[in-house]
Amino acid sequence: MIDPLALDRECSDEIFNGQNSTTPRSTKMDGNTEDESNEKSTSTCWTDDEFESFLRKELQKDPLSKEYPDLFAAAPKLICKWRQRYRGNPSLWKRLFQKDRVMKEFIEASPIIDSVQRLVISTELKKGEKFTIIDLACGRGYLSMLLSELLPPEKVDKFVLVDKQWPMHKTTPEPHHISWTHIYGPFLENNENSEEDNDQSTIPCYYETWPIRLNTSKVNLKSSKEIKNMERRLFTDKGPIILVAIHLCGTLSLKAVDLFNNNPEIRFFCLKPCCLPGMIHAKRDEIFHLGEHSFDSKLVCMAGKWKKKLWKGPHRTTTKAYFQRWADNLFLGMNDTEASKIKKTIMVQHDGGHQNDFLFAERLPETAPVWDVLRREEQFLDGEED
Repeated sequence: MIDPLALDRECSDEIFNGQNSTTPRSTKMDGNTEDESNEKSTSTCWTDDEFESFLRKELQKDPLSKEYPDLFAAAPKLICKWRQRYRGNPSLWKRLFQKDRVMKEFIEASPIIDSVQRLVISTELKKGEKFTIIDLACGRGYLSMLLSELLPPEKVDKFVLVDKQWPMHKTTPEPHHISWTHIYGPFLENNENSEEDNDQSTIPCYYETWPIRLNTSKVNLKSSKEIKNMERRLFTDKGPIILVAIHLCGTLSLKAVDLFNNNPEIRFFCLKPCCLPGMIHAKRDEIFHLGEHSFDSKLVCMAGKWKKKLWKGPHRTTTKAYFQRWADNLFLGMNDTEASKIKKTIMVQHDGGHQNDFLFAERLPETAPVWDVLRREEQFLDGEED
């Protein structure tokens, strides 16, 4: 079976538009020239149905597909909608879609996607109200992109994709920024005479194609001033807020819990902590504070980092114990007495990965379809696998 991802990366504009090509050629990706003679080639392009079928078979290999069957069945179609959106812009598609990365993003986010979908569908909103979903430290925004394709637009007003690496609004992204072309398309207002921008003029405005609006927001979550500005702009009485936070590194998880504790407009909160805080906090003898809960940074801080896909640091049995303490203390710090909360271990990582803790909280009243699922014990939850 030919990998459609490899084919997509080789295809010319004609193939992306559904036409055939029989001409071998070289493709330059990420600064590297690859000779197509060493690649599998074909005279036909994968159809969207074939692409969906490939994704479906890949996703079914993960044990969580049995825990969230409806969501895993829907995911290939959602991702295929991205492919359709960027058809005609193969360089953008190559940059955005790397199979292993997108699969990992979806699988690790699936418990949160499932809970958010259940909450939105089951909630009866007041007249004129809609949810706003804020995606903290979002990176490229894969989680919000999936949810935009999945959720009912009549119940969600917009997504706010928060990350310090976004460019400022209506500026040209620099190399150190996250490119937002896949969200908006190009901004040409200030550079209409630029030859480079004229080359981009054929790229559609993607902003209008998302079923639910995606808006980027440049915020450094380590800056108290920027967080307060964000709260003034986004935490309003226009409707309930869903706050989602996946892959928050180090002390950013503390900031996410603080946001939930301090803003009653947040109806639902989902947090998947990522790496541990660095040793600098322990060396300073810092005490972390979350509401009325406090804990010594030495309990959770650890040296170590990934380098060229290799872990340089203590053995994983040690880091697992530290991570467990980290998740436990974050959970204890979610201390709104008017909220239900739960910490779940859901096996989204395998082969030694131990970042499998999810924290959920909802301000009362509870949404039964959400909590019925969160409280149940299944074989792929709480660390039990075949």
